[in-house]
Amino acid sequence: MNIFDKTLKLIGLTRKGLNPPLASGLSNDDPFTLWSRSRKVSIDKAMGTYNAWTYAAIRAIAEELAKISFRLFQVNKDGVHEEIFDHELLDLLDGVNPFQTGYELRYLTGSHLELSGNSYWLLDGVEKDTDKPKAIFLLNPRYTNPIPAPLPEFIKGYSYSIDGKTVTYKQAQILHLKYPDPNDPYQGIGTVQAILDWIDSDNFASEVNLNYFKNGARLGGLLSSENAITDAQMKVLRASFENLYKGAGNAYRVAVLPKGVKYDEASSNPKDMDFANLQQVMRDKILAGFRVPKTILGGSESETNRATAETSNYVFAARTIKPKMEMIVQQLNEFLVPRYGDNLYLDFVDPVPEDRLQKTEEMKAALAGQPVMSVNEAREEYFGLDGIDNGENVMTDFSKIALGKPKPKSVNRSGRKTSTGDKKPSTRGAKNTKARKVMSEEIAKRVADSIDASKKQFEEVKQKARKDLSNLSHAEYEVLYKGFVLRVTRYENLMIEGIKKFNNNQKAVVIANLNRFFDKKGWKIVVEDIFNRETWVGAMIDLSNPILTDLYTNEGAEAMQLLGSSGFRLTSEVRLALERAMKLLAESYNDTTLGLLKDGIEEGLAEGASLPELTSKISNIYAFSDEVRAAQVARTETFRIANDSTKEAWKQTGVVKTIKWYTAADEMVCPWCENMNGKVIGIDDNFYDKGDTHTGADGSQLDISYSDVGSPPLHVSCRCYTRPEEISIEG
Repeated sequence: MNIFDKTLKLIGLTRKGLNPPLASGLSNDDPFTLWSRSRKVSIDKAMGTYNAWTYAAIRAIAEELAKISFRLFQVNKDGVHEEIFDHELLDLLDGVNPFQTGYELRYLTGSHLELSGNSYWLLDGVEKDTDKPKAIFLLNPRYTNPIPAPLPEFIKGYSYSIDGKTVTYKQAQILHLKYPDPNDPYQGIGTVQAILDWIDSDNFASEVNLNYFKNGARLGGLLSSENAITDAQMKVLRASFENLYKGAGNAYRVAVLPKGVKYDEASSNPKDMDFANLQQVMRDKILAGFRVPKTILGGSESETNRATAETSNYVFAARTIKPKMEMIVQQLNEFLVPRYGDNLYLDFVDPVPEDRLQKTEEMKAALAGQPVMSVNEAREEYFGLDGIDNGENVMTDFSKIALGKPKPKSVNRSGRKTSTGDKKPSTRGAKNTKARKVMSEEIAKRVADSIDASKKQFEEVKQKARKDLSNLSHAEYEVLYKGFVLRVTRYENLMIEGIKKFNNNQKAVVIANLNRFFDKKGWKIVVEDIFNRETWVGAMIDLSNPILTDLYTNEGAEAMQLLGSSGFRLTSEVRLALERAMKLLAESYNDTTLGLLKDGIEEGLAEGASLPELTSKISNIYAFSDEVRAAQVARTETFRIANDSTKEAWKQTGVVKTIKWYTAADEMVCPWCENMNGKVIGIDDNFYDKGDTHTGADGSQLDISYSDVGSPPLHVSCRCYTRPEEISIEG
């Protein structure tokens, strides 16, 4: 089991096929969606696959994108679209920063998109989305991650982690170009990520072929002896044989073997395995994935001629390059150009070559063979010669009678278009920016109105609950449940932010200790030397204590109010239980981190990783903790504390005799919680004791291994609740 499998296991997941599915239709922030989202090949692995046909195809695409020039247009008051040739935006896109050119920016943008599906432009000197950038820097996609946020914000910002350091950028500071991924709204999917199986197959075949020549142009063989031979003698014999005959330089030498020893060739050879055809097939599949014709890469196959080459150039430009450039320009028009004015838009020089032969044939057919160009126009356009007297007239083929002078054209003879007749862009640039702002404000208003309405409904149901809480319908109790979730979410967010700060501090110390204890010669690293468990357990308790204690106190008072009571008390027994819960949380969280660090370092050492690579691996562990574990732990523990407090409050009233498990009535309910809905226990009892096993609605098994389940949660990120079932004033 590798580190990823162990990571999945610690949050209650395994690879698909090993266990039955846990749930369906879950939200993106639910832990059960982690495996389905992880099916995409990692960006780190994709970025490392930049060789052979992958390199050739990406280079062909990137070079074509880099050659294309941007064009800037301004829409005047009268609606005329006029091209601007001198502007600060064009200067920025041409000289992007002190170290790179516009050509390199476009080249690397195309490369990043093909490899990882993402290209991140850091807009230097920007604080808000109306600021003009002073420079543009490209961030490496393998170290960059969007930070998701609830709607209407969607993206809170971006994190960039390298060499053990993490920098967070605001959303306005990053221009994120991506190939959209239907399964991931936050990050794109690159061509390499989508066809990595084909690429790996080609690389493996190439490696086998290389080893074939390294090993004496043979796939291998078997040395056998009729005589008894010891292991030591066999090692000497093999070493001697390889020394004389292994390697391309020793191929086909005559072998002389000791008496009784014979050599048998391997049963297969490259011809038998048809490597040549295999690699040709894989090449074609890889190039098809990138949509790059073979002739673009300089293929010289027998069927290639000028006509097919020109066709390939046309198809490559029209079907591969132009759509990518249109996507890039549209992103710039939406998120960069409006910073310079709401009457500007970018376009680009069309990379699709004109089919002059077809155009000429169509013109001949339309004009019945009549000439359409004057002598002077032809001299200037095709030969660069000056005009001649009377050369401005268009003549007929036979009578040479003048037909008249050409009318002014919308395109001058230099090929530069004027303001009339230009194709208008599909994007609306700054107008879309304003529309999105209005849309965002409208969404925020609707959310606020919805919260206000929910609060009003909550108060109405709460008044009814004080009279007869046990007889509320499931739908009516849903209102109380939503109020509970709303209150707990505030503390959940506080815990998330606290855990992320905790992770950042811990990562800095761990990496500093790693550098201190790193042994270049022996690679002797004891994880306990770089991670002091007791120190971090204490720090986690200090972090969670004020947040969870305040939550426990407030939810206890809220639960009492539902019964028309007050005076919730944090007794010594309650305080002790709360301390045990926070200690268990701190120990569990840090033990998991310690286990991930051990596995990560062990894997790194086994792979022969350098210190920077080992540091990057540790940074990835903490990035995972920030992105996944922080939210899971925060939700699980805040719901645990809030539910425990509710149960304790009802116990202190002395009138609640039994409680019922309440599961939210939505599509996010997992099979485990589905089977718990409506289960009733005594106020002093547990739903499950530690060590028990729970069976879900789909037959899946859940071991109760963390602690007793006296109230929800049942599992990681569980959102369940309880309600009083039997209320009696009798003893």
